[in-house]
Amino acid sequence: MFEYNSFEAHLKSKQFGRHIKYFKTIPSTNNEAKKHLDKNNQHGYVIITKNQTNGRGRRNNKWFSIPNKSLTFSIIINKHKIKNNQLLSIIPAIAITNAIKKVSNIQCAIKWPNDIILNNKKIGGILIETKFDYIVIGIGLNVNEKHNELNTQIEKSSSSLKNNNSEEIKLELLLATILNELEKSFESEEKHLVNQWTKYCNHINQNIQFHEKNKLISGLFTGINQNGQAIININNHTEFVSSGIIEI
Repeated sequence: MFEYNSFEAHLKSKQFGRHIKYFKTIPSTNNEAKKHLDKNNQHGYVIITKNQTNGRGRRNNKWFSIPNKSLTFSIIINKHKIKNNQLLSIIPAIAITNAIKKVSNIQCAIKWPNDIILNNKKIGGILIETKFDYIVIGIGLNVNEKHNELNTQIEKSSSSLKNNNSEEIKLELLLATILNELEKSFESEEKHLVNQWTKYCNHINQNIQFHEKNKLISGLFTGINQNGQAIININNHTEFVSSGIIEI
């Protein structure tokens, strides 16, 4: 079950998470969230489950989660009620990284634009979808899974917070802290957000391969601009990239 009292005790945000709906089991929190876009007071509305059976990641990749051990939720945001819309692709990763540090003292990294990385393995992903005036941010984090519980298809490239922390982390505490940090990040200064993301990125000034559409691009990743675009130096020519998959 979801411990509402524990969650509310740690929630400090003004709007994010003040309306929340818990499902014991659900196919996809993002799909469920999109059903609520025509209802009142949906800004900051959170859909959470402790058993997501058909989670999706970027590019329609499947997101695997373990019941009662993964943190899987979505939040609905009215794009007219927040600042820094142009940095939407990077803000959730910054908030999650800050929240994990506060809750567990574990320092995670970010792989462009918003994969959460720990010891060079992915522990979290973010799916951002827009519809009408609303943004749905879906977040999946491997929290309390042991190594042998991770899906065999992804265990070589994935990990969890539990693998780096002897104590289990309360999902309600982590959720509340992420929502606190997310609301704060949307109100932060643009320069501060870009600096934070750059600090957490695990491939600044590294040569990378970039899959964009059907092209494979190689170059030096030098950072991001004020719109969250990747800045890639290719043969002394600067390219600004908005989407794609990076290989380090």
